[in-house]
Amino acid sequence: MTQELRNFTHAPGAPAASPAPAAPAPRVLRCTGSRVETPEVTTFMLEPVDGQSFGWQPGQYLTLNLDTAHGQLSRCYTISSIPSAGLEITVKALPGGPASTWLHNTLLPGTVLEAHGPLGGFTPPALAGGLQGPAPSYLFLAAGSGITPLVSITRALLDAGDPVDAVLLYSAHEPGDVIFHRELRSIPEASGIRVETILSTGSIPTVGIPRAPGRLDADLLLELVPDVRGREVFACGPPAYLEAVRSMLEAAGCEASALTVESFDIADHAPAVVSMAPSPTDTAAEAQVFSVEFVRSGRTIECPADTFVLDAALAAGIPVPSSCTLGMCGTCKSGLLQGTVEMNHAGGIRPKEIVAGKILICCSTPTGDLVIDA
Repeated sequence: MTQELRNFTHAPGAPAASPAPAAPAPRVLRCTGSRVETPEVTTFMLEPVDGQSFGWQPGQYLTLNLDTAHGQLSRCYTISSIPSAGLEITVKALPGGPASTWLHNTLLPGTVLEAHGPLGGFTPPALAGGLQGPAPSYLFLAAGSGITPLVSITRALLDAGDPVDAVLLYSAHEPGDVIFHRELRSIPEASGIRVETILSTGSIPTVGIPRAPGRLDADLLLELVPDVRGREVFACGPPAYLEAVRSMLEAAGCEASALTVESFDIADHAPAVVSMAPSPTDTAAEAQVFSVEFVRSGRTIECPADTFVLDAALAAGIPVPSSCTLGMCGTCKSGLLQGTVEMNHAGGIRPKEIVAGKILICCSTPTGDLVIDA
């Protein structure tokens, strides 16, 4: 029996026992194996070196710290598995990408690496234990590698064995780019989860309703999901895809609050050199310098008003968890205990987290002295 089918043949209502979701923490992991998903995508199996298993919410991710030829790099990778099936990440090799290339070439059975997590809030409340009453209906929208958190969520819904009403629309370039192809095809109709693949080029899709190649648009969305307005929507993919999704949903009359998005389509590049030298023409900003105290690190540094807090921390040698540096991934999310900042994020933090005093230090500049829980 294939691994794909094993995920879907347990007795309803009797999923395998899983460790409770854990708080984010430093972890040391060992690779135990790998599985090729497509010519460019590989799933890596991992386990904690100390033997202490930990749980996570479906849709969460790990930040991996990799010692590469370009120095130490930090990158976010979604946990594509569910706890009862063991820890797995699914990674696409990007041309010239030092982190993904390192993983594909170096992460062999026995290789040990450092990580931090689990992190992220891309989990339906019903799966996070935060919802009472009838289960909602879902629409999952994925493009490219954006399928990884949504396949974890789909696996969790199937593993729970409860009635579910979910539609997964997965956009890819051509048949060979469809990650988890056999697994998606093997989801039984009786599960209540319907999968449709949408191919922009190449042959007619083999998962879902046969149709000519093309891209997802508002008309096709309504054709495939006529009741979209009544569904909770979770979308993951490149920024341009997510912008298109927002437009489609708006055209369909969906409330903005019904959409939760996540994007990890961040260039896998070598780290840029952080320059703290002030601009000779920027005398006003040069005069504004604030203190930033990192409580858990026990360090206090100075940060100019025009400098992101993360840049100042890294320049001072403070190892703050971070990845995208664009306000998208949420890895650097920290509690602001005192002070105020100007924050210009790109979706990596939720309004309720901001109200609770959280900030993304990668896209926050100080407007006064700060005390940060980091």
